[in-house]
Amino acid sequence: MRVCITGASSGIGKEISIQYAKRGYKLMLSGRDKKSLIDTQITCLSLGSKQVEICQTDVRLQEQCVALIEKTVSLLGGIDILVLCAGVSAYQLFNDITDINIFSEVLQTNFFGYLYCTYAAMKYLKESKGQILVISSISGEIGLPFRSAYCTSKFAVTGFFESLRSEMDQEVVAITIVCPPSVRTNLRSNSLIKLDGEKDNEYRINVEECVRDILAAADRRARKIFFPLKVYFAVYCRPFFPDIVDKRLKKAAKL
Repeated sequence: MRVCITGASSGIGKEISIQYAKRGYKLMLSGRDKKSLIDTQITCLSLGSKQVEICQTDVRLQEQCVALIEKTVSLLGGIDILVLCAGVSAYQLFNDITDINIFSEVLQTNFFGYLYCTYAAMKYLKESKGQILVISSISGEIGLPFRSAYCTSKFAVTGFFESLRSEMDQEVVAITIVCPPSVRTNLRSNSLIKLDGEKDNEYRINVEECVRDILAAADRRARKIFFPLKVYFAVYCRPFFPDIVDKRLKKAAKL
């Protein structure tokens, strides 16, 4: 299998790279931090991957996304799985945001980065009858406190890929949308804007646990998954019990 992974230098993207390396897959790792990419590359090669290439990429720039896909096809011989995982966060109450352009910055990476890579890769994925593994979020299903910019980007991601799926046969190019809760990665610590005194909490899950569920969904070419179970219930119960679910979400966000 030939896999192109964005956001492979850390967090969920790095762990997906590691787990696919253990299967012996050929990998193209992309991200903005070249040093971290090299570290991931070395790890993946040591775990049994047949081929691991890197491409320093800023997914906010369409030309760099095109270059990433073309390099993947050139070096790996095609693409079977496109993993979209590059992302940035922003945590702040909307009324406390001092620069509204933060919305554009978050959307450029979290939505347009996914869009550009998908557009460039689609013809190759059709040839291989491949798969797009979309790392979205519970924030793309339910509006959460402190996350107006982040939720906006993830709602856009979910909407785009559900629309794209409706236009094509799932058996030709499978689109798997994954909606995890908050995960213990550096996404929050590297947030474009942060909350003062923010601490870890019980609602975050470990990245290894997260990726285990992601790859299980990818392997069966699932359409969309929510996990863990409490996230699933939050999504499906909210239309019927909105006040109760919203109260629990505010508690989880420490609002």
